Amino acid sequence: MRIPEQSTPRDHAPVIDWLAGRVAFHTEQPVRQVDPHLPLAELGIESVSAVSLCGEIEDRWDLELDPTVVFEYPTIAEMAVFVVDEAAARYRTAS
Repeated sequence: MRIPEQSTPRDHAPVIDWLAGRVAFHTEQPVRQVDPHLPLAELGIESVSAVSLCGEIEDRWDLELDPTVVFEYPTIAEMAVFVVDEAAARYRTAS
């Protein structure tokens, strides 16, 4: 199976949905109120939740991330692009 070099919005959608669900959980709000284009801080994610979210991303996609990644990619949409690209790169190097 060939992994594309560049991800597409179609690749990001499932990750955005998953991240929105996790942010909704951490902020105790309905997922429909989580805007993937707002910064995580505006959505109510604080430092402790950000570190937890980073760990959940690592577990879900078998990645090793620095917890600061949630500050480098401050929205769910940006984080989704990063996660998809990192997971694809990991898969390519493992193949």
